[in-house]
Amino acid sequence: MEDKRELLPKNVRPTHYNIFLFPDLEKFTFEGCVDIDLEINDDSTEIITNVYDMTVHSVSITDVASMEKQDATNFELDATAQTLKMTFANTLKKGSKAKLTIKFTGNLNNEMNGFYRSEYTDNNGQKKYMAVTQFESVYARRSFPCWDEPAIKATFDIKIRAEPDKTTLSNMPIIKEEKITINGKEYKDVTFDTTPIMSTYLIAYIVGELEYVETMSNPTAPAEAKPIKVRVYTLKGESSQGTYSAEVTARVLEYFSEYFNIPYPLPKMDLVAIPDFEAGAMENWGLVTFRTVALLFDEKKSSVASKERVCTTVAHELAHQWFGNLVTMDWWSDLWLNEGFATFVGTLATDHLYPDWKIFTSFVVDELQSALNLDGLRSSHPVQVEVNKATEVDQIFDQISYEKGATIIRMLNSCLGEQKFMDGIRIYLKRHMYGNTVTRDLWKALSESSNIDVESLMGSWIKDVGYPVVSINNYKQGNNDMTLSLSQKRFISSGDMTPEEEAKYATWWIPLGIITHDSPSKPLDNILTEKEQTITVPYPEGNNKFIKLNFNETGMYRVKYPKEILNTIGETIKMGLEDKSKEVIGVSDRIGIIADIFALAKNGTEQTDNALDLLKYFEKETDYNVLSQIYLKVGELKSVWYNKDGKLLEALKKLSLKIFSPLAEKYGFDYSSKDSFIDSKMRTLVLRAAALNGDKKIIDELIRRLELFIKGDNDILNPNLRKLAYTVALSNTTGAQAEKFYDDIFHIYQTSEIADQRLIALQSLGAAKDSKLIKRTLDLALNTELIRLQDIMYCIVNLTVDNPNIKESRPATWKWMLDNWSTFEERYKTSGSILGAICRYSTNGLNDTKHIKEIEDWITMKGSKLDIIRRPINQILERLKTQNAWIERDNTRVQAWADKYLAN
Repeated sequence: MEDKRELLPKNVRPTHYNIFLFPDLEKFTFEGCVDIDLEINDDSTEIITNVYDMTVHSVSITDVASMEKQDATNFELDATAQTLKMTFANTLKKGSKAKLTIKFTGNLNNEMNGFYRSEYTDNNGQKKYMAVTQFESVYARRSFPCWDEPAIKATFDIKIRAEPDKTTLSNMPIIKEEKITINGKEYKDVTFDTTPIMSTYLIAYIVGELEYVETMSNPTAPAEAKPIKVRVYTLKGESSQGTYSAEVTARVLEYFSEYFNIPYPLPKMDLVAIPDFEAGAMENWGLVTFRTVALLFDEKKSSVASKERVCTTVAHELAHQWFGNLVTMDWWSDLWLNEGFATFVGTLATDHLYPDWKIFTSFVVDELQSALNLDGLRSSHPVQVEVNKATEVDQIFDQISYEKGATIIRMLNSCLGEQKFMDGIRIYLKRHMYGNTVTRDLWKALSESSNIDVESLMGSWIKDVGYPVVSINNYKQGNNDMTLSLSQKRFISSGDMTPEEEAKYATWWIPLGIITHDSPSKPLDNILTEKEQTITVPYPEGNNKFIKLNFNETGMYRVKYPKEILNTIGETIKMGLEDKSKEVIGVSDRIGIIADIFALAKNGTEQTDNALDLLKYFEKETDYNVLSQIYLKVGELKSVWYNKDGKLLEALKKLSLKIFSPLAEKYGFDYSSKDSFIDSKMRTLVLRAAALNGDKKIIDELIRRLELFIKGDNDILNPNLRKLAYTVALSNTTGAQAEKFYDDIFHIYQTSEIADQRLIALQSLGAAKDSKLIKRTLDLALNTELIRLQDIMYCIVNLTVDNPNIKESRPATWKWMLDNWSTFEERYKTSGSILGAICRYSTNGLNDTKHIKEIEDWITMKGSKLDIIRRPINQILERLKTQNAWIERDNTRVQAWADKYLAN
């Protein structure tokens, strides 16, 4: 197959970089010099390397054997290709070694990638800056000339010049500090130890006024593992909030050292909270960088949701230290190898630390459904995706690379068995240490450990777009067995796949995981390998008979049942909820039943009123994760049908209150230190569901508590409840009272010292329903003095999700985006993830024909200017059209269901 990738020429290859950088945090520039040891593979007079957004002053090359030095006769930058082409008079001979020296000046930009500046205000109200890096995917080239491709690994010596009072960090420990004076001003030159062989995107360095907390990780396996010094760095005055993540880091490093059976390869692990950071975190080897909210946690002042986020983010990034850093994908087409695997084993590590969190059940609600939702679109992409240009890479850091990747790894772990899976991973990592791999290398190792042809099994899961829906078309019950006629085809959210499209899709290898009343916890090991297949399973006589596919929802597919089988599952669930001793259908399976029928309703192969009727079996549900799925599915219907006349919204509120209000009454408002993690999440969920569906008693009490909290009673409103209280107060007041709440909540955003509490205050402002306050929130989102560039989404998300005046706030947000698009294009020209999020939230729910046409016209008018977000833009449009078709198809039925439900 023709390789269309835009790669650097192979005539030379770097083996070592010696980098010197001198950042100026007043002029926002940096001076630099890099010496690069090269191996010459072909006779050459021309060398091309990656460079972007810098000025090159001089280029020379020295032959190592003869020590002959020559200056480049010419060097030219290509801003579009992001390259530097250097020409030399004398030929560099094949087989020789040379040292390339380049002097340059770069920009400490404010675009959150490359070598950039992050701004903050210190405790004395002074504006300060720190210099930080973000090189994934292709931004090392913004800091020093390099071969900026993951497969071109080298070792690195790094020296940074900085003011004496600044903390200076890099991947490796400091080995030398020298004081120097320049023009009467004192500086220090900080030299770091040589790195292992690694990819350029994992290099990192930081200069800033920081403090830290420290602990030790003491892995006991394998035998050669050594203690690792762990530090969490923060801005001054915030280090106490790093204690929790330092402890998590120490324990997770121990867990992974044992799980992978390879010691952590570096002598230290630093984690740093960065005020301005586009992603959630970045796994730079030995120097992991984070958004503040993803690293810092205060046991008394942060929410349990924040604790979970910090733990899972830290675990994910530490998984990368082995899977991604020690062994690296060869090219970005295999990004899923990094991200999908780190998501799965990060969840494993979290489950190891906190088994009571039931994190793999949450995985079914969150990661699995997120992957299924995106991959049900035609505009999705394969897990193993073609990437040809540097500018295309950032668009695949999405739910396919992360969540779908993690889901199919989880499925494989279940099929092979945990021990064989772990053994295969150990083979893979040991075999490819310090090297680069493709997906086939992982399959080969897992095949060796399991004696199963993993590549054949997994081929369609990673090479094809989408996933299957398994349908039970017919069934026949015998004396002691049941014969099922099954079929598989690609699930499409819009439900309008043509026969021609269907013929294109491969056949998936699908582990059916069948459970019955006879075997409710030990699934049968049937596998569906054909488009249509008949299987017979044991199905003896007995009470409360049922059959269900996809035990524990370990397979990435949906199931369509005949109504009779679905009803028997529902009755079995209901019986188990009424009498726990009769519970045979577990939590993950209950989540899957709900998720599948609502997805099938959306694509037209099931009726939405049937999906709603199914919820009657769950009226006594008490599991947090199942209730969370119900809340999300009912919320999705409310969001999609927001603009239609009829009684549906009223009926959905009544249905929600029937399920959630008794639980809200039971749980109450007061959190206790004795509460389990799940109990804390449960209380927050049921109070939220009751309040946002109009439970007046809950609403009044939340507003009462908020008023006392604003007056200074910090204990009256637990951190887990503050987001809800802010949202409820702004959603249920108008005029002067709403403005007062808005001012008070905005003040909390500006003054709170806890990152997650700042951001929930900011996000809540979008729930204000007054037209004046909707406009104020949209104006605020543009104000870079008040809102960090990375946080713009927090301003707008509630305007199109939880605003009670959504008929006004959604079109207003769309118009605001159109009016300010040129500003966003400039601010986020290299931040496709933020630009895509602005589009996603600004168009959320605008599923009527008029707005879809407006969005299509805008996309057409913008043309190639939207290439940086082409994938997410296509997905936004497809989702809106799917919603529009859903409403057109099912509106009459759901409104009839609503009339009937309200009459009861």
